Amino acid sequence: MATRSTRAASTKRKSSSRRATSAKKPSAAPAVPSIPPGQRVWLLELPWGGLGGGTPAGVTYYKALTAHAYVGTALPSPLAPYASKPYSYLRWLEDELNGSEGPGATAAPMTLRPEQRADVDAIVAAAQRQFRQVHLANDVGTGKTLVAVAAAKAIAQLRGARTILVTVDRPARITIPSWRRTIAALCDEDLCDDDLRWIIMSSDSLRKLMSRNGRPRLKVDVAVIDEAHQFRHASKRTSYMRRLTRMDGPHEKAPFVLTITATPGHHPGEWGYLSSLYAQVHDDPPARWADFGRALAERGVPLKTSYGKWTWTAEAKESLPMQQAAISDVRDILLRHDPPLMLTRSAPWGPPPFDVDLVELTPDQWRAYELEWGDFQREMQLARTGNNVARGLAALVRLRQKASLIRVEHTVAAAKAELERGYQVLIATEMVSTAAHPVAELLEADGIPVARIYGSNPQAESERMRFQRGEAPVVVFNTPTAINLQAREQFADGTFATDTPRRGFFHQARYSGLLAEQTMGRAHRNHQVCAWSLLI
Repeated sequence: MATRSTRAASTKRKSSSRRATSAKKPSAAPAVPSIPPGQRVWLLELPWGGLGGGTPAGVTYYKALTAHAYVGTALPSPLAPYASKPYSYLRWLEDELNGSEGPGATAAPMTLRPEQRADVDAIVAAAQRQFRQVHLANDVGTGKTLVAVAAAKAIAQLRGARTILVTVDRPARITIPSWRRTIAALCDEDLCDDDLRWIIMSSDSLRKLMSRNGRPRLKVDVAVIDEAHQFRHASKRTSYMRRLTRMDGPHEKAPFVLTITATPGHHPGEWGYLSSLYAQVHDDPPARWADFGRALAERGVPLKTSYGKWTWTAEAKESLPMQQAAISDVRDILLRHDPPLMLTRSAPWGPPPFDVDLVELTPDQWRAYELEWGDFQREMQLARTGNNVARGLAALVRLRQKASLIRVEHTVAAAKAELERGYQVLIATEMVSTAAHPVAELLEADGIPVARIYGSNPQAESERMRFQRGEAPVVVFNTPTAINLQAREQFADGTFATDTPRRGFFHQARYSGLLAEQTMGRAHRNHQVCAWSLLI
């Protein structure tokens, strides 16, 4: 049995051992880089795994910044391609660390058309009257990005603001450069912004702007929310956006917010990103409108909750006039306000020409389709009998996949016919492995270069430019928003896309009318007409 003195000695040895072990541990790495006088820090966007399988000499990863950094008098040329981009959050962090701002972006100048300048004036007028938000709902392709940048700059100057946050839709490798170019290009005697700090971020990256306690890391003065229909449902990114723009805070303390989308939602219950503005118009606290669908339903809009989301009531679902009347009533509260708080300018070149092209399957293809259709019917019947929603969805996806594969050669044939007529062709899909990929491969097997903008392609912007410059006469894509595939697009260097007319095909129909309209607007925009067909 151990004596008391033996136990004490053992405890002392363990304590000494712990102290010795603790003394041997290296000190914790600094949270941020140390910058000697006369030097600066560059934050880098290195690929996963570093360069050549490792971290370059002189580069250190800082967990607190979630970024690699290089400190020195000049950035080595091999690291230059990975330097932070102007107007990125990484550049914002870099500028904070250095205490000075890095170089901005450059682009060929762009000017506002008279109708765009009128829209800017209307937005600024609302800001001057202390309204917290305006919604820009002009038609797809009318130049909303240019209007938004000009309005944000003017409002920042009006309010003495500095920080402007822009949220964009995917793919960020295309949408962020597009906004960066527009910000740099719009600089005339009224709109230069040498003292403004822009942060352009994908909506999926907004969590980077949140601290561990759930509060924003920075104070946003002006926010531009592009493709605002992304925030029509409750989600993490919607929660981040609401906190960053202080939507539930007092009207007088909120930043000015410009929301943008030509397709606000399937019904007014999905316009929750406008809740604070409606609260202000009704002279209510924002919390009273936070559940936007409920606030509308209490005011007589025919909405009900279903699986946690707001939708039309049974009566409204059966009556298109009732739906249209409800949409008009809710929209007109902002549209007819003085000053107007919603802008809805129609495209002077009209809606995209649209038609349905029937595909005649071969006998073998018909047999294959009928077989799949029979399997689908049986699965759906079983799903309904057992009330198995997942089984029904799986059957639906499987049928769409099989039908898509059956029609690949017909879509390719239609595209080749339009190429012979002198068009550049857009082929819109939704699925990748059973639609986008086989269509692109069959075209390339026939010697036709194809630009691929689908999946998680890191070269999305270079692929887009291949199509826009005519190096690839066909583009296969499944991105419905925020990319430009029109003829005569002006690039940052002042050159233009080909003036070859565009022709579009839906290889797969979109269930959402919003996404279908947005998809057609990729090429039917800015006075460039693109006819579309749905192949069925």
